[in-house]
Amino acid sequence: MSEQHQDDSLGGLSDQFLAHALTPVNLGVLPHPDGYANPTGTCGDRIELFLRVQGEVVADARFMTEGCLHTVACGSAITSLIKGREVSQALQVGADEVEEELGGLDKPHRHCAVLAAVTLKAALRDYYKKKQAPWKAVYGNR
Repeated sequence: MSEQHQDDSLGGLSDQFLAHALTPVNLGVLPHPDGYANPTGTCGDRIELFLRVQGEVVADARFMTEGCLHTVACGSAITSLIKGREVSQALQVGADEVEEELGGLDKPHRHCAVLAAVTLKAALRDYYKKKQAPWKAVYGNR
């Protein structure tokens, strides 16, 4: 592929999007997470999210993904948005905030931001379940 063609294929994407997509932050696994989720989106892409919570603050968030560049960018964006926030604030992060962090998404890829938000809500639900019954965490995911 020529360099000109590569530039054209990335045209119209914001600098914020390209930064998250090409050099994602918080990529990786957290062993023994306090909250965990791994849903599959409508397109078949997946975001696996790991949360570490200390004192009701999201101290760390990591993700792994199987999906397109847009899904990678959304996983990177959502972890960036929630790290350091109180759990109650992280619960408020939705697809619109992910899109904003990325400088926008084209309509065919907005479902990637929705997947990131759905994954976050599921991981926070898992955190609350483990908090209510801590002994279950020993037998839970990762």
